[in-house]
Amino acid sequence: MKLKTDDDWMVRVVCGVHNHSAALYMKGHSYVGKLSTVENEILVDMSKNLVKPRNILYTLKNRDPNNVSTIKTIYNACQKFRTTEKAGKSQIQQLMSFLHQYEYVFFNRSNAQTNELEELFFTHPGSIELLRAFPHVLLMDATNKTNRFRMPLFEIVGVTSTKMTFCVGFVFLQSEKVDNYTWALNCLQSTMDESTFPRVIVTDRDLTLMRSCAQVFPESMKLLCRWHIDRAVISHCKKSFRDKESWDSFYST
Repeated sequence: MKLKTDDDWMVRVVCGVHNHSAALYMKGHSYVGKLSTVENEILVDMSKNLVKPRNILYTLKNRDPNNVSTIKTIYNACQKFRTTEKAGKSQIQQLMSFLHQYEYVFFNRSNAQTNELEELFFTHPGSIELLRAFPHVLLMDATNKTNRFRMPLFEIVGVTSTKMTFCVGFVFLQSEKVDNYTWALNCLQSTMDESTFPRVIVTDRDLTLMRSCAQVFPESMKLLCRWHIDRAVISHCKKSFRDKESWDSFYST
């Protein structure tokens, strides 16, 4: 950049000598640490498979002992890849593209006036196959605004014959009311055969969810989650005991 002759800026060299000796090693310098084309392709592939940055760096260094990249290089490259992948899309638009790309089964409800997405149910085809094979027991619970969309996330989990759990479906809800839960459970019901409706549904003591379950799956037995019962007992009963020994004696029986 060339300075104009009529402005007031002036550059004056105070000392033309470096105040430190030359570096003996190039490790840590961004230029030598940048990734090659092949290394960047490996990073993109591993990022798509949700591999952690530290494991990506470990893989690249194992592949090339002369690699001097740092964890910051990997973070920057991952961020650049995510920005490119978004291509100007919002987070919800990116999620919808992902669901279309990987052929998820999904249903959604939008605001009639603004056309904004309000609720989204999605499940993987593999989860539907497992559900039709093991429809007998379903576990249901919602987490309140713990995701990037700041929406309640309603999760439905199934149980196999070997007592292993599997994810059935996920629902982003506008709120945790009977209408919202009923819509989500109707979406779940539409993916199941009438002969394979759940026999048992386990929930916490969410009365709105319990009412929706009774409405959509009236013939299913409704049970309360033992873990939530245990937490409630600890929360409400422990303070009634005078000492730890009395509580331990009560709690262990």
